[in-house]
Amino acid sequence: MTAGDGVRKALIVLSLPAAALTSLMLGRYYLPPQVVFSTVAQAILTHHAPANSFSVPWVIVVLYRAPRIVAALLIGIALSVSGASLQSMLRTPLVDTYILGVTSGAAFGAALAIAFLPPSIPVEPVAMVTAILAFIAVLTIAWGWGRGSVIALILSGIIINAIFSALLSLAQFLTPNIHRLAAITFWLMGDVGRAADWWKVVRMLAVIAPCTAFLLASRWRLNALSLGDDEAKALGVRPSLERGLYSVVCAVMTASAVAYAGIIGWVGLLVPNIVRLLVGSDNRVVITYSALLGGTYLLIADDLSRALTSQEIPIGILTTIMGAPFFIYLLRRAGRVWR
Repeated sequence: MTAGDGVRKALIVLSLPAAALTSLMLGRYYLPPQVVFSTVAQAILTHHAPANSFSVPWVIVVLYRAPRIVAALLIGIALSVSGASLQSMLRTPLVDTYILGVTSGAAFGAALAIAFLPPSIPVEPVAMVTAILAFIAVLTIAWGWGRGSVIALILSGIIINAIFSALLSLAQFLTPNIHRLAAITFWLMGDVGRAADWWKVVRMLAVIAPCTAFLLASRWRLNALSLGDDEAKALGVRPSLERGLYSVVCAVMTASAVAYAGIIGWVGLLVPNIVRLLVGSDNRVVITYSALLGGTYLLIADDLSRALTSQEIPIGILTTIMGAPFFIYLLRRAGRVWR
C-alpha cells in the first residue's frame, strides 16, 4: 500500500463521523456544535431525556436527527455493499441492485399498499414482500433456464424489472383518487425521513447488519468469482451456487432499505466505482470502503435535501443529479480499464 492509498483510506474513514456530526447540526433549526455535543453526551451517559423533556435540542437531536442519520447510514451501506458485491460477482462495473428486480418489486408493492389498502396497513411490509417475490422470479428464471450464469441473471433481472414496472404503471393508472396517486409519486422519489424512526431503524439494522457482515466475511470468495467461473472452480468456489447465495443476501438487504426509504438511485452503482478508483479493485478493500463511503455519500445527499431549500427535496432526485454527471467522468477516466 502506497502513502497515497493510506491517505485516501484515512479520508474515507474520517469522512463518515464528520458527515454524521455535520448532519446533527444542519437543518431548518441550526444547532451549534457545543449544543450537539452536550445533548449527545447526555443521551449516551444518562439514557433518558432531561428534566424538561420538551427541550428543543433534545427533541431535534435524539428524536429526529439521530434516527434519520442512522437510517441514512444503513441505507447507504446496504445499497453500496450490495452494488459492490454484484459488480464483482457479475464481473461488470455497470450493474447495481436494480438488476435483481428488487427495486421495481418494492415500488409495485408500495403502490398497491398506498392505492388500495387501508391507511392502517403499513406500506413497508407490503413493499418488502413484493420486492422478495420479484427477486424470487429473477432467480427462478436465471437458475431454471440459464443455470445461474451471469448473463442469465442479468437478462432475468431486465425481464422482471420490465414486468414490475408495467405493473407499477397499471397500479398508478387504477389508483382511485388523486391524493393517493400523489403519495405514490412521492414514495417513488425516495425519502430517508420516512425511515427516521427508532423502531424502523432497529428493524432495518436487524436485516442489514448481518447481511453486511456476511458479505464482508465472504470478500475473498467474491474476489474468486470476479476471476471467472473456471478460475473460481480451481480455487474451490462453486460459481452458480455461491452467486445465487450472494444475490439472495444482496436482495434481502436492498429490499429492507428500499421498503423503508423508497427508490434511491445511483448509490450502489456510483460508490463502488469511486472506491475502486481510489483504493484499487481488491474486494477485501472495496466492500469495506464501499460501506463507509456509501454511508457518507447518502448522509451528504440527505443533508442537501434538508438544507438546500425551505421545502425538503426528495433524496432520489438529488442522488441522480449528483451521481449521473460524476459517473460520466468515471466512464471517461476508467473506460480503457473497463474495456
